[in-house]
Amino acid sequence: MDKYNRTAQHELLKELYDRAPYGITQERKPYYMQSFGNIDNLVANLFYLHEHELLECLFRKDLSGKIFVQLEGLKITSKGIDFIRDDGGLGAILNVHSIKFHRDAVVVLEDLIAISNLSDADKHKAKSTLGELSTEALKSVVQTVTTAGLAMLMK
Repeated sequence: MDKYNRTAQHELLKELYDRAPYGITQERKPYYMQSFGNIDNLVANLFYLHEHELLECLFRKDLSGKIFVQLEGLKITSKGIDFIRDDGGLGAILNVHSIKFHRDAVVVLEDLIAISNLSDADKHKAKSTLGELSTEALKSVVQTVTTAGLAMLMK
């Protein structure tokens, strides 16, 4: 059994999502001990999810250094909710970044043309066409090239 079981992690986060803002109770501990294999794996996974800010959890150490968890304090965070939601939640809306496009970026496109399999005549024509494009048309070209490149990476 994988110590960091993604299915069990997702199930735990989903239950926390469904029970928010109250979390789960100590009675669920045996179930999750079984889901993760044992108490040490459960604690390791809770600590892992806590480090990624997907859940809040109260940990304590005894004198020997062993870590214990209090499930009564276990709650999903806003990042955890965004992770569970299919739409990315508010994080997907609030964490939008703008990218400014400068005409100097034409140099990158010209470099791509230079290393392409086009004939020398077609390369010359493509480079001169790039120089004549408006900024909006250039943005469209970059978007198309980026989309095509990402599609190739996903194959």
